[in-house]
Amino acid sequence: MITIKRKITVELEKRKKNGQLINENVPIFFRLTYNSNRINLFTGFRINRNLWDEKSLEVKAGVQNENGIRADEINSRISNLSSELHSFFIKCQIEDRIPETEEVRFQFNSLKDKGEKLRNKAGQKNSPGQEIKKTFFDVFDEFTSYSGKVNNWTDDTFKKFTALKNHLLKYKEDLAFTDLDSEGMTKLLSYFSSTLKLNNVTTKKYIKNIKWFMRFAVKYEYCDNKFFKEFNPKIKTAEKPIIFLSEEEIKKIIDYEIADTKLYLHRVRDVLLFTCFSGLRHSDVLKLRKSDIHNGKLHIITKKTSDALTIELNNIAIEILEKYKDFEPENNLALPVISNQKYNEYLKELAKLAEINQPISHTYFIGNKRMDDVKPKHELFSSHIGRRTFICLCIARGVPIQVIMKWTGHSDYQSMKPYIDVVDSTREVQMQKLNFI
Repeated sequence: MITIKRKITVELEKRKKNGQLINENVPIFFRLTYNSNRINLFTGFRINRNLWDEKSLEVKAGVQNENGIRADEINSRISNLSSELHSFFIKCQIEDRIPETEEVRFQFNSLKDKGEKLRNKAGQKNSPGQEIKKTFFDVFDEFTSYSGKVNNWTDDTFKKFTALKNHLLKYKEDLAFTDLDSEGMTKLLSYFSSTLKLNNVTTKKYIKNIKWFMRFAVKYEYCDNKFFKEFNPKIKTAEKPIIFLSEEEIKKIIDYEIADTKLYLHRVRDVLLFTCFSGLRHSDVLKLRKSDIHNGKLHIITKKTSDALTIELNNIAIEILEKYKDFEPENNLALPVISNQKYNEYLKELAKLAEINQPISHTYFIGNKRMDDVKPKHELFSSHIGRRTFICLCIARGVPIQVIMKWTGHSDYQSMKPYIDVVDSTREVQMQKLNFI
């Protein structure tokens, strides 16, 4: 998946008249920069320059513009538009494409129009002196914008909340807080499982995130609906199998002779092996630079959690880095890592060719219906398999858990327990090999 670097700032128009800046009823713009493009997008709001806070880049609290729209409404809507614009770019990243500027303008104008229609549909007109009540989705956008900033959400987290919002819009376009009473939450749960047929693991996460949002709405007095606190449905789930490589499977991948027609798999294999022997996530290997490597150690700030990690390198990891010492000197990148989407695709191809075919059973639930699925192991390969393999190899080789956690950035023992349980089961299998007498 590509990453679209972007910057969105809020500014007042700097148009002049007779050599002087215009100070009355000045348009508020977004200045968007992405992929060497720069676009100005009119937010739909205007304000007198003396009512604008240049430090916080928002309308000063307690004032209103010439149309009678209050500062909190203007600031909230601009914040929501910014969040929705970021969500649009995340969607483009998922689709592995960079949007044209005209598409961005069209999308932005659609977001503005949609916001106006939702307010008008709820009978909220922007008349002077009238307090504008926010819709359910206005507050949802404010929640994602605020929580994203406070909790330093990754693009993946924004993506998950965007998906949840889209599901809720399809469920009911004019959804209100009063709809989510005990009966309403039950109907929504049924919609997730019966209509959308979502895996119960996904449904459980959506219910958890809706309750998180509702706590926010109650805390900031957007609603007084507290039924959600008592809503604790029993949602059946089954443990998802941890997919990792055994030492034998690693050797099979190393020994597999890649055909001349598939030379691209050499780099895919090297990146896979590097993650298996360093524990890095794909997102961190993608950004890994030669300057992050000193005296046989990696010194990185992880993308997902912003942890500062120091990882001592073993011989295999060092050999792989040495192989690419002359790779892209202008960008200082350490390894030839491709997008996550393509990497996952090629990993499956490599594993299939190397005959990593062990059948893996997976049980999951959709509502109360149990689903049993069996797939060959190569079909379950993804970019995270290297990190999982590293953890399992370390545990199996007797590396202390606290040392592994220092390398991987895990903060609590509980998150390591599933790996320990898996490796314990493999140890039992290995022990039986001694029963030869």
